[in-house]
Amino acid sequence: MRQWVDAGLIIVLAAGLVAGCGGSTSSSGFFEVALTDEKLETIQGNQCAVKGHATNVGNVRAKVDLTYEALSATGAVIGTSTASFEVAPFSNFDFANSALNSVGQPSSTSFTNNLACAGISNSRRAKTDITRA
Repeated sequence: MRQWVDAGLIIVLAAGLVAGCGGSTSSSGFFEVALTDEKLETIQGNQCAVKGHATNVGNVRAKVDLTYEALSATGAVIGTSTASFEVAPFSNFDFANSALNSVGQPSSTSFTNNLACAGISNSRRAKTDITRA
């Protein structure tokens, strides 16, 4: 009986660790998406967008919605860009203006105000929303 209690405690602790790492759990599975290699890319018309890489190590499809801010040299927000896509279970997705999302649209939009990458001093991810798809 003690072995069952110890095993149950280990499962609860493991689930807590997954939830603490930005993942989510449900009775039918979990997802955990890591975002890496986020950088600016010049796209058609000399405009700027964000591209990056998403990895889902869970067994549930994840919907990812991101918002990025372009910053001036003084740190003022001068434009925004969004990325929206889904990542299948146990897979990777490279998001970019040239990569289409599940509805056939670019997975990353160009920054507002028709900003060129050269006009952006810095950028940051301002919002991360990852839910079950």
